Formats: sequence, structure tokens, C-alpha cells
Amino acid sequence: MLAADSAPTQAAPANLVSCVVTNVVDGDTIDVGSCADAGRVRFILVDAPELSGGARCFSKEATDYVAARLLGRVVGLERDVSNVDRFGRYLRYAWIDGELFNERMVRDGYAALAVYPPDVKYRDRIAAAEAEAKAANRGLWGACGGLNAPATPTLSSGVPTATPTRTPTPPATPTPGGSCAAATARIVSLNKAAEVVVIEGSGNLTGWYLISERGNQRFDFPQGFVLNGRVEVWSGVPQFANTATRLWWSDQNLWNNTQDDDALLYDCTGRLVQRFDDGD
Repeated sequence: MLAADSAPTQAAPANLVSCVVTNVVDGDTIDVGSCADAGRVRFILVDAPELSGGARCFSKEATDYVAARLLGRVVGLERDVSNVDRFGRYLRYAWIDGELFNERMVRDGYAALAVYPPDVKYRDRIAAAEAEAKAANRGLWGACGGLNAPATPTLSSGVPTATPTRTPTPPATPTPGGSCAAATARIVSLNKAAEVVVIEGSGNLTGWYLISERGNQRFDFPQGFVLNGRVEVWSGVPQFANTATRLWWSDQNLWNNTQDDDALLYDCTGRLVQRFDDGD
């Protein structure tokens, strides 16, 4: 049964494709069968915390939420403009018990709004659902402070969560306050094939860090590093000496070129400053 509070009333559209949910991959992806859309389905206009490649805060809860409500049941799938994404997943809205599930899971705090035109039919409805969840500190907003925050040893409920499995650069201890909190920085480009992130801004970035979302790999800016305009952060290359405009992360290839792998930039207080969409 869905949550007690009611979503905006609107009848499910006609001509939905009825499918059986055979598997829940994570909070925004399912597998379905016994229908014309049999295969993997990615929910439109929502983004749940990543479960694969290093769990994010509230990823298990989001996956369990979807499984409890959809696994083994018949859902009605609705297409917007696009049919599939670049990975061959069907892009669909899911309807169950006469309710738009994409909207419901955002309202309940298990996913956030994610807009990728031209598939925007229910954007306003889901945006309103997200605003409601944020105001009430539901789900990931209360437990994590936002989408895809790094997993922590415990949630507010005291339930253990996964910890990052791979951190090429040992994390530095954040130093809240002081000059690093006054710094300004933003990601201006991410070239996953070349393994380079370009950041612009100014100020002391001690305690700031960058995360490759898919693998939950973390880069900590060197102690005392001062950004003065522009810096490149490189991985997948042999180690080189850091300079004011070029920093080395790892000799390993960290960015995922076949799956969505956004870049997350955090300040020295642990606040998410920017989520840079990789375009996938």
C-alpha cells in the first residue's frame, strides 16, 4: 500500500502498457516482463541515490521502497517523447493503483526530480512533490541532506549503511570555517574519456573534495591549495607534480564512460556545492 498522504488526483492515462515487475535494480530502475516493453526500465523525471559502484546515502532504503511496492506486481508504463536512453533502457512513467509512482516516490522522499528534456510531461507535478518532501524533511532530505550524499556509518535511524569501497586518495579531514569556507569554486567541464575535470574559482580549497559519483571515488584538494582562476584535476595518467593549474588524482581510470557518472563538488564543511551532469 502507498503512503497515506494523497497525491494530486488525476486518472491514469489510457493505453498504458501493463507489465510485471520482475526485478528492482535500484531506486529508479526496474526490470519488467510479460509485455511489449519487456526489459530494463528507467523511471522518467526521477533520480534515486546510487546503489551500484559504492552505495550512496539512502540508496538501500530507496531500492527497498521500490521493491516493497512494485516487485511482482503489474504496473502500467507510460512513454513520454523518448523511447530508450543511450543504454537501451526504456524511459517510462510507472502507474500503479491509479497513481503515478514516479511522483509518489519523490513525494515520500526516496528520489529527487531529474529533468532531461524532452521528457517533461509531469515535470511540474514531480517538482511540487519534491518541494513537499524537502519542506517535511522526508526520506533522503532528512537523513542525508540531499541526493547522492556520501554514505555515512549510520543514518538518523541508527541503521548501518554501506561505506565507500574505493578511495584512491585518502580523505583529508574537513576544516569547517575559516578561509576555505570563503572560497568559491565550480566545475565547468568533465571529459570522462580524457579523465579530466576542470574547475574555476578562487580561494583556499583545503578540505574541499570532488567525487566521481558512479564509483564513489574521492579526490581531496591538497592541504593549502589555493585556486586562482582555473585548475585541471587529472586521473588515468602517471603521477606528476601538482601545480597551481594541474592536479593529479590517480593513475587509474576513474570515470565511467558507459554509464551515468556525474561529478560532485563539496566544500570544506561537507556541503554539496555542485552536481555536474556528465551528459549521459
